[in-house]
Amino acid sequence: MKIITNSMLAALIATFAFTSVNAQVNNPCSTFDANKKMEILYPEEVRKAKEQLEAETIAFEQRKSSSAVIYTIPVVFHILHTYGTENISDEQVQDAVNILTRDYNKQNADTANIVSAFQGIAANCGVVFKLARLDPNGNCTNGIDRIYSPLTNIGDDAAKLNLWPRNKYLNVWVVKSISSGAAGYSMYPSSVQGNGGAQVDGVMILSTYVGSIGTGSAGRSRALTHEVGHWLNLAHLWGNSNTPGVTSNCSLTDNVSDTPSTIGWTSCNLTGASCGSAVDNVQNYMEYSYCSNMFTNGQKTRLLAALTSTTASRSSLWASTNLTATGVNTNTTCAPVADFYAESPQVCANGIVNFFDDTNLAAATSWTWTFPGGTPATATTQNPTIQYPTAGTYAVTLTVANANGTNTVTKNAYVIVSPAAADITVPDFTESFESLTVNAASNWSINNLDGGNTWAITSAAGYTGSKSMKLTNVSNNTPGSIDEFITPSMDLTQFVNPRLYYRIAYASLTGTAGVDYQANAMQILSSVDCGKTWGVRRAYTESTLSTTTAQNSAFTPTSQSQWRQDNINLSLFANYSNIQFKFRFVAGEGNNIYIDDINMDHTTALTELESLKNNFRIFPNPSDNDARVYFTTESKANVSVKVIDVLGKEVYTSNLGSLNEGNHNLILNKEVLRASGIYFVQLTINNLQLSKKFILK
Repeated sequence: MKIITNSMLAALIATFAFTSVNAQVNNPCSTFDANKKMEILYPEEVRKAKEQLEAETIAFEQRKSSSAVIYTIPVVFHILHTYGTENISDEQVQDAVNILTRDYNKQNADTANIVSAFQGIAANCGVVFKLARLDPNGNCTNGIDRIYSPLTNIGDDAAKLNLWPRNKYLNVWVVKSISSGAAGYSMYPSSVQGNGGAQVDGVMILSTYVGSIGTGSAGRSRALTHEVGHWLNLAHLWGNSNTPGVTSNCSLTDNVSDTPSTIGWTSCNLTGASCGSAVDNVQNYMEYSYCSNMFTNGQKTRLLAALTSTTASRSSLWASTNLTATGVNTNTTCAPVADFYAESPQVCANGIVNFFDDTNLAAATSWTWTFPGGTPATATTQNPTIQYPTAGTYAVTLTVANANGTNTVTKNAYVIVSPAAADITVPDFTESFESLTVNAASNWSINNLDGGNTWAITSAAGYTGSKSMKLTNVSNNTPGSIDEFITPSMDLTQFVNPRLYYRIAYASLTGTAGVDYQANAMQILSSVDCGKTWGVRRAYTESTLSTTTAQNSAFTPTSQSQWRQDNINLSLFANYSNIQFKFRFVAGEGNNIYIDDINMDHTTALTELESLKNNFRIFPNPSDNDARVYFTTESKANVSVKVIDVLGKEVYTSNLGSLNEGNHNLILNKEVLRASGIYFVQLTINNLQLSKKFILK
């Protein structure tokens, strides 16, 4: 492509419109957006660093060094996980490192498939990647840092946890999901030269795009090669943008002389040509074609210029003193670090729990487990199965060892065993949080999975009384964190058509619509096996969760009109003797949420008319002011209401139209009725008619 001079660089930057990371949801790489964000945050720092690095790159190209230096880069993989498939194996990480080294040294077998036009300029870059063997404190490591964090579901700069010094290591963060929707992203050296960039310097990538084994695949394994290319100052082949396939890319550049101008490719069209070139370099690692197998000599020169520059400490990485400090040239084997998880640590009495060893840093050769309350109480197998006969809360301890040492971990209150009998057997359960204490004695519990803000009973607001359950989400600094509260278990065997009712108060935060959290801002789940497994009974988006207009500050409901009552039909569970419910909220950058008046209502074997009568009421009655009519529809129904005086005159009528199943209410306005006296409120639901006397004083 054509070369852009330093004097042209600032003008070119100004022509790019900033696009937020969240906006690009379908592209494999969101590097352009991440770097543009740094330009917005630190404009002068980034501009100066970019101009300086570009000048150094031009000087490096002019020297045309033929040195056979091998540049060895120490690497650390930070794997963010919640014990899911994103917690990829050591072998998968090592496979990814092997692929990186292979690709940057032209050792990949598919170089034989490079089209003839580019065979002669396919480059051996001479860059080797090795997992670190010593951590920043000089302790033994395998270069894999496993971190339990719900931020694995977000995958943005906030998820770049436990950064190791960027002058000693290439940091790679592996996550389950990236908020931009991309497979990965990285930072150019100039974008992170300043202090603001030091904390985000590195590569973020999806676990399914790491290596070619495990959750990875051969077709996705070159994504890391692509992102490390960005980290070494290579742009997309069509230039510094994230919109391949458009003709306007012909005016952009990647500042590499031997890569033809191109619109950019998202498919493997090996004869593709654009921008006046005879054929495009579709197989380049910096394309989106997914048939990449080469860098060019020009790209090699450019990335080596970045590696020999002090910009963002790249030149420090391969210094011999650093290779010693990070231990990459040693064969150190560490002692293991114990960790484990259970398939489900919550069961009914006499339930079975399957435990899985998740030891890291080095393989263990022996395992010693202790299970207070379990049968058996000890085990020496790697992945034991234990039965828990008695209700209670129990710790689990694992000690692992190999020839280099031992390590022990204890997880207190890890296994929760619930009684087989339900906590609540009365048919009309109601909880308005006025006198509740959340503890083991009340059989209510809260799961604060990230240690930040979580559910708590508040006296700031309530629909019934002055209290409710609240999650302070407006100041939640951990987007993607999950907070839950769980009800006691209930016996539904005496019910015919049970329903769970609850009231919600929630307002979006002005300017952040849609952030709380994607499709599942809140879920209500149920379990019929004491919490071992959960099924979603209802899910809310931010828009369906909202009960009032958006607020520009922390939301506290100030009137009953800002609450809404919802319900869940549980008729399929009428024969279950033990069911409990979980209210789960996934935090975003939204507002506070309140839950009140959780109650289990039901109908016995009544006729439909009798059921409707039982749920039809007027309150207050008598009244000297407005009153409210309450009624329930068991299914979607056409509803109308009339008010008739004692002389049979119709004084008010309203056709409410088709209403969904659930609880409804309407106001009887004193000003409409006008005169004091006796009235009859006539409610028609489909073809059934109900009537109730009302006295206006």
